[in-house]
Amino acid sequence: MKMGKGKLAKKFLAACLGLVFVVSSFSLGAMGDSGQTLKEKFSDNLAEAGTVASTDRYYFYVKQEYDANGYKSVEDANIVIDVMAPTQQVAAGEVFSLSGVSQDTARVDTGLDFMGEGTLLWPDDVESYSWSVNVPEEGLYEIQIEYLPLDGKGTTIQRSVAIDGVVPYTEAYNIPFVRQWEDYGEIRYDNMGDEIRQKKREVRQWSTISVCDNDGYYSEPMLFYFTAGSHTITMGYVDEPMAIRSMALVSPKKYKSYAEVAQEYSEKGYKAAEAEVIKFQAEETLRKSDQILHRTYDSDPLCEPDPKNAELLNTIGGSNWRYGNQEITWQFEVPQDGLYQIGMRVGQWWNDGLPSYRMIKIDGEVPFEELLNYGFDYVQDWQFVTLGESESDGAYLFYLTEGEHTINMRAVMGPLTSIAQEVMTCTLKISEIYRKIIMITGTNPDVNYEYDLDKTIPNILEDFTYLADKLEELSGILTGISVKKPSMANNFDTIIVQLRDMVKRPDTIARKIDEIYNAQTSLGNYITTLKTQYLQLDYFTVSPPETPEPRHTAGFFKKAEYTWINFLRSFTKDYDTVGNVYDPDANKTIDLWVSRGTDWAEIIKQLADDEFTPESGIQVNMNIMPSGQLSAGAVNALMLAINSGRAPDVASGVDATSPVEYAIRGAAADLSMFEGYDEVVARFYPTIMTPYTYRGGVYALPEQMDFQVLIYRKDILAEHGIRIPDTWQDLYEKVLPVLNQNGLEFMPSGFPLFLYQNGGAYYNADGTMSGLDTPEAYTAFKEWTEQYTSYGMPIEANFFNRFRNGEMPMGIIGYADYIKVTTAAPELFGRWDISVVPGHVMESGEVDRSVGTLAGASIMILEDSDMKEESWEFVKWWTSASVQEEFGREVEAMLGVEARWNSANVEAFENSSWDADHKDVILRQLMWAKEQPVVLGGYYTSRHITNAWTRVVTGNTIPRDSLEQAVKDINKELRNKQEEYGAVSDEGDE
Repeated sequence: MKMGKGKLAKKFLAACLGLVFVVSSFSLGAMGDSGQTLKEKFSDNLAEAGTVASTDRYYFYVKQEYDANGYKSVEDANIVIDVMAPTQQVAAGEVFSLSGVSQDTARVDTGLDFMGEGTLLWPDDVESYSWSVNVPEEGLYEIQIEYLPLDGKGTTIQRSVAIDGVVPYTEAYNIPFVRQWEDYGEIRYDNMGDEIRQKKREVRQWSTISVCDNDGYYSEPMLFYFTAGSHTITMGYVDEPMAIRSMALVSPKKYKSYAEVAQEYSEKGYKAAEAEVIKFQAEETLRKSDQILHRTYDSDPLCEPDPKNAELLNTIGGSNWRYGNQEITWQFEVPQDGLYQIGMRVGQWWNDGLPSYRMIKIDGEVPFEELLNYGFDYVQDWQFVTLGESESDGAYLFYLTEGEHTINMRAVMGPLTSIAQEVMTCTLKISEIYRKIIMITGTNPDVNYEYDLDKTIPNILEDFTYLADKLEELSGILTGISVKKPSMANNFDTIIVQLRDMVKRPDTIARKIDEIYNAQTSLGNYITTLKTQYLQLDYFTVSPPETPEPRHTAGFFKKAEYTWINFLRSFTKDYDTVGNVYDPDANKTIDLWVSRGTDWAEIIKQLADDEFTPESGIQVNMNIMPSGQLSAGAVNALMLAINSGRAPDVASGVDATSPVEYAIRGAAADLSMFEGYDEVVARFYPTIMTPYTYRGGVYALPEQMDFQVLIYRKDILAEHGIRIPDTWQDLYEKVLPVLNQNGLEFMPSGFPLFLYQNGGAYYNADGTMSGLDTPEAYTAFKEWTEQYTSYGMPIEANFFNRFRNGEMPMGIIGYADYIKVTTAAPELFGRWDISVVPGHVMESGEVDRSVGTLAGASIMILEDSDMKEESWEFVKWWTSASVQEEFGREVEAMLGVEARWNSANVEAFENSSWDADHKDVILRQLMWAKEQPVVLGGYYTSRHITNAWTRVVTGNTIPRDSLEQAVKDINKELRNKQEEYGAVSDEGDE
């Protein structure tokens, strides 16, 4: 019988004992001559909103301080806090006392008949509540809260917690209160025989939790230290509305070991059940905490239901069940009282050889401590796991009474938490050392110069030695708990050699600055890897003890059979089509081409089949096109289809510059001619329509939009006393000098920002000549090039990596980099923020913050379509706020935050699940967005502007001369295209 933890459990226990010593010495011990710990050396102690906490004061280290100070958990505590008697409320920037004030405003009618009296409603316009509590005994407590999610964006509710005005550790800045979801509706299949994914709806119910972290680092609730006496607990709004019915300080729960529980079974005379094996499918869930947890398809021959000849959603989890705190609940029924063992068919071929951990509850409770962090070993095929300690010790037994029960599994990091926290600490330290080095050497040190960095940077060699020792310990621990040596352990070994070599030869440090940079990047990436806890489930069994495990691995011939069947099926199934395929000759059937991934396309198709077709009677056939196959200007699938008379009716995912190019060639329909156009176009920012407009016609509608914002590292700016620049003059005079003095850089913006902020334009009014021959355009071009020639801004840079290591703590970014920083740099949590971009002061005194490049992907109707009216109905439906919101939720539910849909529909964007404060900044900046028109021959404009910039920055050409040459080149190209298409006018002469 194979157990989930296997023999690695004992190896891991020994490794953890070693880690306890290492962690203690690393976080609490002395470091070099300063006597500081490595952790203390780079704490920043930021203060915000009346509450303070170091942004790198993680609970992992605070818990060690609790232990070092001898703080104990309080026994038998249950201190009830009256949630309807907050002492202070902060709303709309105003602070006022609630003592003696009627609480009627806190009771809002939600239409829910189970709210009851004494319920505090917390909408999104209340920033915080504070409560007084009298604590009779000093010690450690859990904060227990009973809550109800209210209608919002459908994302996890989050609040911060401060004690006496102090946020005690970083994780307390975003405490999660999860929502619960369920699948609903009958299981359906498309006319190709493939299963259609069910929809999800929220399960509205009261839940009681003890405050925990947001990332699943810790299986047990986080503890808060209170002295005896009066204290104030403040909860701050972070995201989403909620209701609170009760709050209390309670004693931390203590868990018995399985041996103790088994002894109790024996003492109570519990006997093994005599029943048949109970099997239930893992994809048939009761509830789940995240919309991303949906059924998945697996073609393995032994998966249930049998996937032969069709794509059936026969498993759950996999890449969707990888984030901390994601939990799934199943329900099952046993026929009689007794002791049972629980097994499951699982797939765990991720994590590079490391175990994947889950906290397991039966009927809402963890039955014994071994299930707080239960590890599923890495195996490259499906495996059957019977919950247990080891093969020799046998399976865990669970006493179940006759009737219904639940099993719940929550993704946690378990023992990997300590490793991840130490890697994060090493990452931040290396980043700090790197910044100190480039402050002296710059980013391109002179290899022949002796910088004496071991003398100019205190304790650098001691730091390198300590880091090497730490990474060596972590490498050994990773290897010890893995079935194979993880690739990251090999990376650790490489970094160790590099660090030790620099200690031996300090004169090489400056020459090896790239190695330090790469080490920081590699370690930072590994934090994200450690946080992903993949697991895929096929089915569960609940059976009497000693029941043999079922066959769970398909043999070679069985796999070969299914592979052959799928191969033969590929000759009859069109894998470019999505979902139901309708008769193209039938009435009201439109053909839609989508240039997006399969997952995106499947959601669009399902929404169309479920909502659009029943409402309109119009059927939609969908084909997926590879990236770039809908863009004009090159030979592609859409261009070939147009020329051959086989173009679709609608094209979605078309880049912003292509619709007008198609229109110039008579291939795109003018959407402004359709009924209801004015109402539809009002859904978008007016300026976003610029690239789709040509000679009075509009040839596409936007689907997505980009944005530009100023992003900055709060910790680094605070360290150097830098304020956020309001104008470019502020940047040049107050920010750049400080950055340059410390070897840091600013990520500049492109030409459109300067052109629009200076009042310039790309073309004249009718788009026939360049508009870059104006004083405003020259001023913009000169300022743009001076950022490189005068201020030394980098010509080319990987902004994400440089922002991550602190070398470039400020810059102007768009949607892609924003998402990357949000999702791929966990070590920067709480260390960065965004603001509107710097601007230029206008004559009115207002600051012009104009930016360019707003438009993203678009949707267009082809001119040759015989179904234009039907296509227009689809376009109207697809770009509506409700559909865009639903699509965005489904995409994020399926693929995660990394795939967040940045809808061009303003209402949909406002209702999306962006961080509330960040969304406010983005919306304010979008009000200044402008767009470049698309004109005949205009695709050469950017090339000639780039050439002009190159002549100035790398060739020392005078800016005015270079820009004048660019204007001549642009006008020549415009004239050529105008002549080619017969669009030359007298005003178009040069």
